[in-house]
Amino acid sequence: MIINLDNLKSGLQWWRKRDWPQDIHNADYYDIYNTRAAGPTEEWWRATVDRLSQWRAYRGPKPPNTKAGISARGTRNLVGITSQYWKLIASTGTEPSIAYLNWEDVAPLFAIASDIKPVSPVFAGKMCHFLFPRLFIVMDNLATSVFDYEFYWRGMKDEWSRFKEKAEAQNLLEEAIRSDKPLHPLYPFETKIMELSHIGYKHG
Repeated sequence: MIINLDNLKSGLQWWRKRDWPQDIHNADYYDIYNTRAAGPTEEWWRATVDRLSQWRAYRGPKPPNTKAGISARGTRNLVGITSQYWKLIASTGTEPSIAYLNWEDVAPLFAIASDIKPVSPVFAGKMCHFLFPRLFIVMDNLATSVFDYEFYWRGMKDEWSRFKEKAEAQNLLEEAIRSDKPLHPLYPFETKIMELSHIGYKHG
């Protein structure tokens, strides 16, 4: 299994050695949840385009992957994004999590994200993560490598369901987060443990 305590520890060690947020994005999740408080509005999309750039989900200086191109295609898809967002919210009655939903539930939203920047599971995964941090795993060329996202999502969900040391893993991650803010109450432990375990699996 990729998800285990040793891989999580290795992933945390690798993270600490890089110039990446030592709060493991705790402050970012405050911004992410605040920005989407009213759902996927035009204001949310503008902020998300900036965050996608900061998280290196797109960096093309030429069309079709310029900031203007990404922004325009997202705006055209905003009605579909909004529809899927509220559908997923209604389906759970709480913050949606990979632990409780199936790929068939989330695939329509991922497909819309993929239309904004085609052939880029990194972009689509991060964009969807900014809507539902506990539902979509971050995939990164450097940290995790790139895979077919459906295959990756299904596999990690299956591993999570069989992983018996969730409490220990969460404690390890909590202890590693160095933040001047309290831990966000919706911090995405499940998807972040998956991501960090995969980083440890690759680099450890």
